[in-house]
Amino acid sequence: MKIYFVNNINNINNNNRNVIKVATNKKNCDINIKNHLDIISISTKIKTLLNYNNNLKKKVIFNLEKLDNRFVEAFIYRILQGNYYFDKYKKAKREGAVLYFYVPRMSCENRKNINNIINGSYITRNIINEPSNIATPDNFAKHARYMFKDIRNTKITVFNEKHMKKMGLNLINAVGNSSQNKPRFLIIDYNPPGPSGHSGTSGKKKTVCLVGKGVTIDTGGYSMKKPDSMINMYMDKEGAAISIGILHTLAKEKYKNRVVCLCPLVENIVSRGSLKPNDIIKAYNGQTVEIVNTDAEGRLILADALTYACNKYKPDYLFDFATLTGWSERINCHSSFTYFTSNEQIADNIQAYGNKYCEKNIRIPAWLEYISFIKSNIADVKNSGYECKNSEGLMASLFLMNFIPKKYRKNWSHFDIRMSNYNNTVNIADGFATFYTIIKNI
Repeated sequence: MKIYFVNNINNINNNNRNVIKVATNKKNCDINIKNHLDIISISTKIKTLLNYNNNLKKKVIFNLEKLDNRFVEAFIYRILQGNYYFDKYKKAKREGAVLYFYVPRMSCENRKNINNIINGSYITRNIINEPSNIATPDNFAKHARYMFKDIRNTKITVFNEKHMKKMGLNLINAVGNSSQNKPRFLIIDYNPPGPSGHSGTSGKKKTVCLVGKGVTIDTGGYSMKKPDSMINMYMDKEGAAISIGILHTLAKEKYKNRVVCLCPLVENIVSRGSLKPNDIIKAYNGQTVEIVNTDAEGRLILADALTYACNKYKPDYLFDFATLTGWSERINCHSSFTYFTSNEQIADNIQAYGNKYCEKNIRIPAWLEYISFIKSNIADVKNSGYECKNSEGLMASLFLMNFIPKKYRKNWSHFDIRMSNYNNTVNIADGFATFYTIIKNI
């Protein structure tokens, strides 16, 4: 996807074109943007607005000259997200309009940045929208190898189920090993030249770990989902897709810090060897976990991956991304994601960048003392069935925190994202711009 910016509207041939004036608090305009909700509403209807039929003029120019600077990047980002199509498996491909943006006040650096974000988000969405018969755990890992084959300073490692058994990654294996499509643990290590440092060491390379939930199909296992709830569950790999999309974009820009992307890839299905309620599994960190609900599988595979990331790579910053609880959809309208962190600076950055790119978010309270509720009567901890029955987002966050050594918790952030298709019939990867910008500015 390429974004076209024009420095002069008259540079575009007058034939077969439309100019759409976008402004803030102006009467003489086609689209009036007063707040972020206006941007969201327009982006959800952009395909209708552009009217993909034979009467459409093939070149559409959005004149943003009179749009408030606070909304410019958010408008461009959201409009292009709304204009996305996944038609890889359609015989007849769509030929939409070519979109141009007239933003005379926007610097070349900002234009390049928004272009990188859009490209990264589209790469991410293409991965998310692959069906589960194509994007099996093994094929997902092979696709990642292909994506990074020409990117320098990158090492890719893929562990199979036998490797993981020897390594003690038992939670990942317990979720995925019963499928004929065996689990994989994908690690992409981007390590550019430069001296390594640690938190608080200026001028030296930091290590950032991205951990992404990669459930390529989620039936719920024996705690089986209802038929309606199983629709779109091939998208339950969104966390892994976002992690890879962020790293790919950063690496192409020759990002200064080391970034390690760790993706546990599994199918959560029913078979003779599937997890059962009340099974007890020993995690990578040595704790035993009671499986109360086999549909709470995402936190299991992330638990092993997070411990492994800390033990192996000693990260200065640790981020995980997962379609874990859908909590944001239940507590607020138009929330892109919920997040958990005990780091106030990171929380401030999330709010700032969320506003910049019109990605609504809600902070999960950092009530660390509630971690006591994850204890089990028959094991060390349990993966569901907590006393805080209406606080699944909080309790899932604390379950994950339990598997992170205490020295790494302060710079850890958990993003509980949702499989949002309100903007398209396919997933939008909400939050991508915010996540990418936070990491880019470390």
